[in-house]
Amino acid sequence: MIKKVSLPYENNPDLFTLDSSEKIWRYLDFTKFVSVLADRALFFCRADKFDDRWEGAFPKQNVQKRAANWKVSKLDEPSLLPFLSATYSRLPAQTFINCWHLNNFESAAMWKLYLSSNEGIAIQTTYGRLIDSFVGKPDESIHIFVGKVRYVDYDEEVFPERTTLIPFLHKRMSFEHERELRAIIQSPFPGDSSTTGVDEFPDGLLASVNLDKLIEKVYVAPTAPAWFTDLVKSAVATYGFNMSILQSDLSQDPIY
Repeated sequence: MIKKVSLPYENNPDLFTLDSSEKIWRYLDFTKFVSVLADRALFFCRADKFDDRWEGAFPKQNVQKRAANWKVSKLDEPSLLPFLSATYSRLPAQTFINCWHLNNFESAAMWKLYLSSNEGIAIQTTYGRLIDSFVGKPDESIHIFVGKVRYVDYDEEVFPERTTLIPFLHKRMSFEHERELRAIIQSPFPGDSSTTGVDEFPDGLLASVNLDKLIEKVYVAPTAPAWFTDLVKSAVATYGFNMSILQSDLSQDPIY
């Protein structure tokens, strides 16, 4: 089940943000690109559906120091600490994430990592354009937050627990090559998390965006044939958009 929503962006000073002009990229296959055009929305995957089982997890020291950090009395420890742990363990099911790659240039590694054929697309935009593209009334009770992922040693790091967004903006060092920026929605869809089973949450959310604001350029995979570039241009025109569509810079011939 996928739920479509229209939500506004909200700044959170606890998150690791960027300069508005910094470039970000989203690599995707042609089918997913057409879905973006047709839905006028970005797909936010439920965090517990990712391959990484550590999504939303806390470092060891957070668990060991939780009683002191929360100023839990010895009397309350047996009931409050298991409650906090259970609450945190439910968060991946009600956290929805849309991922971008942070880089001033195209990444040959990202083309190979996220695309299984020559028929791929890279949407290039900026941090500022992304946060400006979300549509939704400012008084909505649920908002979209955007932050840069930090890559840390989970044996040594300690996360602040003042916001439940923080665990989803940290990953293990082995993922550092991803250089990820994340848009995050945290919500008790479809009901309060204390009374809703995990299986009742949507598998993902489609968050409405203004694509004219969002997309700066569209790059076609470096090894894509000419007909595929024409197909991308045709799809863009069919859905009523006028976007800059370029062949990947990596397709240029070397000079000797």
